[in-house]
Amino acid sequence: MTEAGLAALRREDGKKIRTSVGRQWEEIFRGFYQPVHLLARLRRAEIRRPTLACWGYRAALTDEDAGFANASMPVHLLSDVPHFTEAVLSKGRMGDLRRCRREVEIRREQDPALLVDQGYAVFMSQQRRTDFYARPATEAAFKLRMADQVRDGRRVFVIGLVDGRVGGYLQSFAVDGVLYAHELYVASEAMRTGLGTGLYVETISIAARSGAIEEVCFGLHTPDAPGISAFKASIGMKVVHLPARCFIPAPLDAFIKRRRPAAHYRLTGRRPVDGALD
Repeated sequence: MTEAGLAALRREDGKKIRTSVGRQWEEIFRGFYQPVHLLARLRRAEIRRPTLACWGYRAALTDEDAGFANASMPVHLLSDVPHFTEAVLSKGRMGDLRRCRREVEIRREQDPALLVDQGYAVFMSQQRRTDFYARPATEAAFKLRMADQVRDGRRVFVIGLVDGRVGGYLQSFAVDGVLYAHELYVASEAMRTGLGTGLYVETISIAARSGAIEEVCFGLHTPDAPGISAFKASIGMKVVHLPARCFIPAPLDAFIKRRRPAAHYRLTGRRPVDGALD
């Protein structure tokens, strides 16, 4: 997709999108905006308050304007995707991948029937395991969303079947040469199979075969969740700090830094002096 195409997709997902200086911005939580294409490098002149109803925003800068950075965007990034090989995986992840290939059928899915029928159980299993409940909270809402999304050719769904049933799935989408691994769900009972590794490797392989993808982004760096960060590192993801411009009013910046240091790091790329992100 183009940036405008991704903005249209995210509007369909119910996200609040604004256009400013020709660029598309998404509200990631109430009042704070970032480019809908997270890795887009913007010129300094393009980084403006996307809407008056906005208290903060941030965006990565072009190389030419990197000298104007007052922050960074810390992301998990896999580069040179066309030359991706499994040699980048750690020894442990290679073991998971071999186990997954023995016990799981991994495939790209474009027919929504299986995920409509079995996906909600996977979704709720992960929600209970992580103690985090995100919308849609009802099975009916989940099925309606899944029926629309799996048929949507702008999205890539890779699923894993364990004993013929859906054990997990990964949804991704791509824009301007970057593939975003967007949503990963693995049922607790399927964790033993190495399914998470298998889903990521197959998705990266699809990107490599496409010939159109140069980078894969696995989201923002989360040192406060060391297990997740270690997993991403073990499949070849590097933590990259993209030069960025960030605006947060000083009193609010100080409040977030004091009360939510991990969130402040994800917004600004700045670690606390003591290094603690709890």
